[in-house]
Amino acid sequence: MIRLDRRSDGTTEAVAEVVVGVETRQVRVPLGSLAADVDPGGLRNAPVVVVTADVMEPVVRAGAERAGRASVSRLGRDPGTTIGAALLLGSAVAEVLVVVGNGSAAARTLVTARALGGRPLPVVPLDDLEAAEALLSECWVDLDVALPSADFEDRIAIRRAADTIGLFGRHHVVDVDPRPALGGSRPPAPSGSRLHVLTAAATGVLAGRVAAGNRRWR
Repeated sequence: MIRLDRRSDGTTEAVAEVVVGVETRQVRVPLGSLAADVDPGGLRNAPVVVVTADVMEPVVRAGAERAGRASVSRLGRDPGTTIGAALLLGSAVAEVLVVVGNGSAAARTLVTARALGGRPLPVVPLDDLEAAEALLSECWVDLDVALPSADFEDRIAIRRAADTIGLFGRHHVVDVDPRPALGGSRPPAPSGSRLHVLTAAATGVLAGRVAAGNRRWR
């Protein structure tokens, strides 16, 4: 649950408590001049998928639409709109939100989504461990991270990369079959982004399933 704090300067902040392990932190999320009534439930477990590359957005979208028949929206916002306000407004029109970002901006989106009661799902670029570390290093909340189920060689590469950046110790790793996002076929021929495509597909499938579960409870 979140509560709203109206500031003396006319802006609003959402105040929430986030539990990480045995610790509870209070998080204040700037909402700017958002004047609409805000649901105390915030995002209500809506999946917020954070990708580091534009080309992965269609893969995520395909997974969410095919696995959960979910409505998907890529989040765009005006310069004067905070990420918190953009997420709340976006969740009113779509079941799955996709945000493109890197480094600190991506980490802030993941933390904000969690604070507002959403389900932050990062697409970790396992082909580029430096980018993967940049995505997760400033994100202090624990996350569900989809790793694609794969054949033997890909599985070894995926597990090795995930272990190198500490995914298994820091976050909740979920094995997901990526094939619904890929039309049931195998992924593209090996390339520098093969694992990234598989991970985007798996994350989209997970997002679609979460959205479908949310729909059943509403």
